[in-house]
Amino acid sequence: MVMVMEMKIGIALSGGVDSAVAAARLIRQGNDVIGYHMIVLEGNPLANAAADDAKAVADHLGIELKIVDLREEFRRILNYFTTSYMSGETPNPCVVCNDSIKFGLLLERMFSFGEEKIATGHYARLVSLDENVFLARALDRAKDQSYFLSRIGKHKLHDILFPLGEMTKEEVRQEASGIDLPVHSKKDSQEICFIPDRDYRSFLKSRGIEGNPGPITDESGNLLGRHTGLSGYTIGQRKGIGVSGRDRYYVKRLDLKNNRLILAQRKSLMSEALVAKDPNWYIDPGEEFDCLCKIRSSMKPVSAKVTIVSGEKIRVDFQEKVWAVTPGQLAVFYIDDLVVGSAFIKENCILESEGNT
Repeated sequence: MVMVMEMKIGIALSGGVDSAVAAARLIRQGNDVIGYHMIVLEGNPLANAAADDAKAVADHLGIELKIVDLREEFRRILNYFTTSYMSGETPNPCVVCNDSIKFGLLLERMFSFGEEKIATGHYARLVSLDENVFLARALDRAKDQSYFLSRIGKHKLHDILFPLGEMTKEEVRQEASGIDLPVHSKKDSQEICFIPDRDYRSFLKSRGIEGNPGPITDESGNLLGRHTGLSGYTIGQRKGIGVSGRDRYYVKRLDLKNNRLILAQRKSLMSEALVAKDPNWYIDPGEEFDCLCKIRSSMKPVSAKVTIVSGEKIRVDFQEKVWAVTPGQLAVFYIDDLVVGSAFIKENCILESEGNT
């Protein structure tokens, strides 16, 4: 693990237990640590509570806390989220925010204050090999967040520290309790920060996306019902579709051209391959390579072969079929624990062959 001692380090204090323990460990190692808390949302009560918790942690640790207002810049994430759904994709705002906001604008702001490194409470590791730094999976596989960090530019890795990479969540909780951190028993957040109730349809509506109702059909074109707007659905969705019957249907495709929602049974959503775009590499991929791949943060990595089609396009062939390949989500590639790179899913190769069925 890459760890530099006795440095000026800015720690991103979210108000949660992970970043609090990360800060405490850095202080204990003799570093000059200052806390930074981002404000990214307008008038959100939960955001206000997080800022209060961050202040309580900083006071408890005896460090300064700087509040960084990035509300204006964060609108880019909100726009990305909205336009992705409008274009039939399922966005991953945390991935984009980590790259452009947390390890982008916040990192730049920290450096403008004289910090030498940025640290966070993410569960991931940085591995040094041959004077190069590589992103790697955390020791605690259940909490590993390398998937969400895999868009960070390779050139930034030298500037980052992940003090919790070798720890388990249980150990973090125990350490937080042992030093009486005020957030030691605070629950983890599993939600997108700007959609705390998980109702993204209401969020889209608040952004002026009402949706254009249209037909719901099966793969053969048989009418099953009416949808309320394609932006309210995602590949693999089963609940909340509004179709009942003997067969259990899942969303297979959003037909934007005909404003049609196409459903299928679960087995029909299995895919052998996908096409992805805009890759971010940590290791030179060559023309092709074998790896483990995740197309969702929660899935177990599966064996795959990645072929470089062009500088901006790759193809991923799976050894065994995977379920619910979703355009807009991220495919992340691993060799052992090291992250080779990532790319945004563009097309499910099964859907490519179906045309406009």
